[in-house]
Amino acid sequence: MDAGENIILVGFMGAGKSSVGRLLAKRLGRCFVETDDLIVARDGRSIAEIFRAEGEARFRQLEADLLDLLRLKRGDVIATGGGFPCREGRMEALKAMGTVVWLASEFEALYARALRSGSRPMLEGKPKEEVAALYHGREPYYRQAHLVVETAGLGVDQVVRRILSLLRQRERVG
Repeated sequence: MDAGENIILVGFMGAGKSSVGRLLAKRLGRCFVETDDLIVARDGRSIAEIFRAEGEARFRQLEADLLDLLRLKRGDVIATGGGFPCREGRMEALKAMGTVVWLASEFEALYARALRSGSRPMLEGKPKEEVAALYHGREPYYRQAHLVVETAGLGVDQVVRRILSLLRQRERVG
């Protein structure tokens, strides 16, 4: 694997991007970067506070502002927020920065995990049907990833092993 190429994880909330990203970075001896953490560090407020005070549109603008910073990254494992790649031109920008891996799963499993994992501004006050529509609206963006790892029924370690295997295969073919 090219040590200078980023590995960028995308997927819906609850997909495990943070957990998988941390372990993947550790296994590869790379830095782990989480776009939501970068936004919190730059803005000085939690994601939930940004959503409450200024709404989703402001949060999406803060995500867009990160693209220039992410373009400077070399050899990192980057976990994006669930909606990060789901704007016009974003997936293309991410793909230009490295190998994009979609952590895919069925909506029901993702929804259940997202509910268990605490504060999710995109879930607050929304019926399950609305969240399902959001998921289905984001799928076409996620499908543009270089690699897809189906995570259903797998633990974090198993997902990381699959990603590593796919990256090695891709390198041999490329």
